[in-house]
Amino acid sequence: MRRAEHGSCLLLMLVLALSSGAAQAFTIHYDLDRSESLRECDRFVYRGKDDEANECYRQQLQSGDLLERADAAAALGDIRQANKFYREASANSTDPAIKTHWASLYLQTHQTSDAEALFREALLYDRSWLPARIGLAEALSEGFEGQARETLRELTVEYPDNVHALILLARIELELQNLTDARGLLNRALAEVKAQNLPPLEIYALHAGADLLEGKSLKPWIERALQYNPQYGDIYAIPAHFYIITYRYREAVDLYQKAVAIDPDLATAHRDLGINQLRVNNIFAARYHLQKAYDLDPFDAQTINTLRLLDDLDKMRVSYVDVPSPDDPETIIGRVLIRLDSEDADALEPYVIDLAIQAVQLFTKRYDFALLRPMVVELYHDHDDFGVRTVSTPGIGLLGVTFGYLTAMDSPKARAAGSFHWGSTLWHEMAHVFTLEATNHKLPRWFSEGLSVYEEWNSGPLSDRELSIEVLTAIRDKQLLPVDALDQGFVRPSYNGQVQVSYMQAGLVCDFIAQRWGHASLVSMLKGFAQGQDTGEALSEAIGLDSKAFDALFEEYLMVRFGDLLDTLDDYLAEVRQLERSLQFDDWVSAEALARDLIRRYPERIGAGNPYQVLAAALQEQGNVDAAIEVLLDWHALGGHDPDALLQLIVDLREAGRLDEAVPVMESLNWVMPYGTDVHRWLGEHYLQQQEPELALREFNALVGMQVDDLASAYLGKAQAALQQDDPMTARRQVLYALETAPFYRPAQQLLLSLSAGE
Repeated sequence: MRRAEHGSCLLLMLVLALSSGAAQAFTIHYDLDRSESLRECDRFVYRGKDDEANECYRQQLQSGDLLERADAAAALGDIRQANKFYREASANSTDPAIKTHWASLYLQTHQTSDAEALFREALLYDRSWLPARIGLAEALSEGFEGQARETLRELTVEYPDNVHALILLARIELELQNLTDARGLLNRALAEVKAQNLPPLEIYALHAGADLLEGKSLKPWIERALQYNPQYGDIYAIPAHFYIITYRYREAVDLYQKAVAIDPDLATAHRDLGINQLRVNNIFAARYHLQKAYDLDPFDAQTINTLRLLDDLDKMRVSYVDVPSPDDPETIIGRVLIRLDSEDADALEPYVIDLAIQAVQLFTKRYDFALLRPMVVELYHDHDDFGVRTVSTPGIGLLGVTFGYLTAMDSPKARAAGSFHWGSTLWHEMAHVFTLEATNHKLPRWFSEGLSVYEEWNSGPLSDRELSIEVLTAIRDKQLLPVDALDQGFVRPSYNGQVQVSYMQAGLVCDFIAQRWGHASLVSMLKGFAQGQDTGEALSEAIGLDSKAFDALFEEYLMVRFGDLLDTLDDYLAEVRQLERSLQFDDWVSAEALARDLIRRYPERIGAGNPYQVLAAALQEQGNVDAAIEVLLDWHALGGHDPDALLQLIVDLREAGRLDEAVPVMESLNWVMPYGTDVHRWLGEHYLQQQEPELALREFNALVGMQVDDLASAYLGKAQAALQQDDPMTARRQVLYALETAPFYRPAQQLLLSLSAGE
């Protein structure tokens, strides 16, 4: 229901955005088809003379043609009137300029897909219409589409004097940290704005962004911009964007604060300041600036949804755990704040605490870094809320995201049961906290993601190392990027699926380095990045190879590891299709043979469509239950985590009396689907028998949190665990809870009598 409600709210918001007035961001019009009378008004804006500009636009609103009146209304923030004029102007016209300007209105009101559609309509009238071609590229670039970069490259060759195209491409190159290319484009644009009498403000701001990425002072560009326009807040806000894409959220907050100080009406800066205050867990400051942004522009989806998220945050339950040193339990090495939805909290909290303690203890040692402030962990049972939390983050299909000391992710309830391993996702994100903070966020995205994937594979709760067929195909087809260009696959992917391919490539790179030169080499690279080294320099210092030599050696490693499979990948996939056909006809003999061969060829394939589950089913059908169990145990040991298969394996092992082997499988199931009451009960009883009261309490706490039908037995389990911890007072309290739930529950009555007799 919540998902449907959000969709309805968003639809209503989009309708309202074009039926009311809204404040706009600071907009520079580079298109030369704009009327000269409007350009005169624009020049007041560019110099910070808002009163003169507004008077000029109002005059134009009374005297211009329909297109000029529409543009004037848009400049005045009267979106309803502007939309009305654009509609009227386009009614009986095939002028591409009208559709293009109308599309720009949609871009300004945060409706990129609608803008894209209108730009395409303009190009139907005139396929060579330059403002529409550039506008379409801009719309695509806002969605981090790799196609935008290629389009803009073509446009800057075809129209080398077009300032807008040069600036848009320069911004993309800066995001990819191709600083030399970006500087060249900006210098060309700067020469053109002087010749065309256009403002240099955005160019100054992007030059400041380049200085920021190079670790230089922004002051020279700031001074030039403020001399041109003392109220130009984007001279701080635009460079702040480059702090965000390099994970430096605290520094971004500082720049956004300066932006709103000199331009208090810059809605986008208030919005981004609020969002980034939230990312660093400054909730009260976040609410203030988001409310200010809403007052200025009440139709910005990011602002509205983040304010709604803040309302939901107020309802979440917050707890914490102090993490002791594994060497000295009296020494606290970190604190973890845990924020969970109330309906999830009791079931998940014991597991989150358990994993957080393990992660902090391990990563503190592995990366030689102690947390300097509390880590914040948030799990959202509504994926829409999590989606808002990740706003403005490039990437697709995200399960979790980390903003320095704060990490957020979907809870198991946010997605279909068993669709992802939430424990592995949480481990991945907590690794980010250490690697980001150990370098003050000065590491490339590929290395940060690579280390987290590497830790998933080597130290996390899931041993899954499967590469998807899409990733294997990319390796075979030579689609992997050079290591010093690997960030491009995350920030500006050039083909479908490249983000996921880049994740796996980054993980493989880190895994290869650790295998060949040791984990210490990864720590050395981390320290190199913290000192400002680039990828080539960090590699050279850590392992003695430059980027090109490393790429060649890495390719050899991949061929040794996967070469046989890659050479016969088409045959492998054909055999997979054969297996699918054998299942359609219940041909279990053929299915067994095919599944065994597929396992031999690629044993790491344990995800959806894996041959292990087919082989187990085939053996079951042929009456060989024990052999089926062994196959599924092999699958589980490699990281198999399909919840239905795990549950069946647990039942089979328990029926076979193999309880000790069932326990790790039950633990695995809870990291995928933690809401199975029988599994929690079985584990709790097992840990009581093994005199492990802490683990037993974790399970019985989860049962109490899920409000199971048999609450009395869960409270009784907590009482028995308390007794094993020599805590009779707590045991007595838990027994009383059990009897409050079920007054005639005999085991609880007997334990209460025993406790009373012992007083």
